[in-house]
Amino acid sequence: MNQKNVTTVKARRLFRKEEAGLRVMGWLCCLLAAMLIVLSSPARAAEPARAHIGFGPDHPLAQSGWRAFGERLDKTKGAPKLSLFLNGPPPSDQAAIESLGRNDYAFGAAALSAFPTAFPYAALLAELGLAGGEDELAAAAAATELLALDCVACRQSFFRRRVVFLGAYGAARYVMLSQEPANTVVAFRSLSALTPGSAWDRLIQRLGGRAHEEDGDPGDLLAKGAITAAIATPMELSDPDVWRNARYALKAPFGAYRGGAAFLGSAAYWQSLTPNERRAVLTATADGIVGVVWGYQNMADAALRAAAARGLQVDVATPQLDEAIRAAIAADNKLVAETAGERFAVRDAALFLDRFLLLYDKFAVLLSTARDAPSAAAVLKREIFDRISVETYGLTKG
Repeated sequence: MNQKNVTTVKARRLFRKEEAGLRVMGWLCCLLAAMLIVLSSPARAAEPARAHIGFGPDHPLAQSGWRAFGERLDKTKGAPKLSLFLNGPPPSDQAAIESLGRNDYAFGAAALSAFPTAFPYAALLAELGLAGGEDELAAAAAATELLALDCVACRQSFFRRRVVFLGAYGAARYVMLSQEPANTVVAFRSLSALTPGSAWDRLIQRLGGRAHEEDGDPGDLLAKGAITAAIATPMELSDPDVWRNARYALKAPFGAYRGGAAFLGSAAYWQSLTPNERRAVLTATADGIVGVVWGYQNMADAALRAAAARGLQVDVATPQLDEAIRAAIAADNKLVAETAGERFAVRDAALFLDRFLLLYDKFAVLLSTARDAPSAAAVLKREIFDRISVETYGLTKG
């Protein structure tokens, strides 16, 4: 795997509420003009398919997800070659979708929830970032099966924009970073917290705290006393301002960002593939999803361990707080379903939510015995990708 001519430019970036799950290790904007990773299979002589993603080389999507995707293709006889470029458009930029629709390249990734008019069900999934439980691979698998197999309106939305949905992902689970202990119901009532989105705002408010209404940098806000806590990924601890002002981390069922597609394809490129090649791509997607989710979690665990070694106290919620959080989540899920028609023009949100929760429970059980990446990918392959028709999927409107 060749890596050359890497240029990284970092700049200060705000903590954006609906995109906080995309921010990792405090980096901020990566411009990688000439980094190329080529994963090839000698069985196929055609020009490699180009994938362009807007993430840095250490990001789990690149380092773990797309690497696993490419390696699976490399091992599959007759599969397409893959060239991965880390100079794609930012995932929340419209160009992430439009470039694929124009067939500028074969594969990409996007924060689908950033385009609620185009992909209302993905926006709904992001709003349900607290739903289910704490197994983000189960959540990613549930979202993938739901969008690819169960939701006709979802497939139609991708078809209209000339993109093929391949796989979702779950980012690192959120924790509460705070100046004082926040692991009790009483402590929550005194919180003033920055959160990654409206669902988390409502959670804080339901438990008696105050949600900070504006976007901002958590380190700056903590330092200024504008907030006392932030719900964020553990990777925020790499920011010196966060580290200096947050002395406690609370692990609780705070969910994660779930509104993105780690793997998308150009419809024109998809149509050019043979059925066997499409099957190889689908199989590789199972490996890629596992790589992304576990890559995120490994990074989050490492960040917490490093911070704990420097003195951060990592707490878990008391049983009373855990129960209160789960009750608030259940109430909020119902609210999201009831208001989805007005907010997202989704009329069957209650059925969508019920199906997501059912699939989450299914995958949580099936993945509970998966001890390594190949066995986890085998579950996703069997339950999702083997059931996708390579003769029709992405080729017809429904």
